[in-house]
Amino acid sequence: MASKNKGFTLIELLVVIAIIGILAGLVVVSMSGAESSAHNARVQSDLDQIRSTAEVYRLTSTNTSSYANLTNNNDIKNLLNDCNNHASTSNSCVLTVKSDNTAWCAKAEFKGSGNWCADSSGYAGNAVNMSNCTNNSIAACR
Repeated sequence: MASKNKGFTLIELLVVIAIIGILAGLVVVSMSGAESSAHNARVQSDLDQIRSTAEVYRLTSTNTSSYANLTNNNDIKNLLNDCNNHASTSNSCVLTVKSDNTAWCAKAEFKGSGNWCADSSGYAGNAVNMSNCTNNSIAACR
C-alpha cells in the first residue's frame, strides 16, 4: 500500500508566509498617518476644552467680565500640559490673556504641519496670524 503524505510542501508554506508579510507591511504603512491625526485631534479637543473652561471660569469669578488669573487655573494648566504632550513640541500650546484681562487666546502647532487656535470671541480653527495670539495686547486668533 502506498502511503499518502498529507500536508503542505515547503514552497506552499513559504508563499503563504510571504503573502502574510506583504499584507502586514501594507497595514503598517497605511496606519502611519493615523497616529499623527490622533495627536492633532487631541490638540483640537484640548483647545476646545480650554475655551469651555475659560468661559466657566469667567462666569463664576467675582468679576464676570474678566479673565484675570486664568493662567493660574488648575484645569487650564492640566489641559495645557495635555495639549503640549500631543502637539508638535513640548511648548507648542500657549495661552495668552489680554493685558486688560478682557480676552484670551490659546494656540498650538500640530505634529507634521498646521496649527489650531481658539479664543474668547468663540473662534476655533486655523490661526490666521499666530503672533496675534501670543501678543498680550491683542490675544486673538485672527
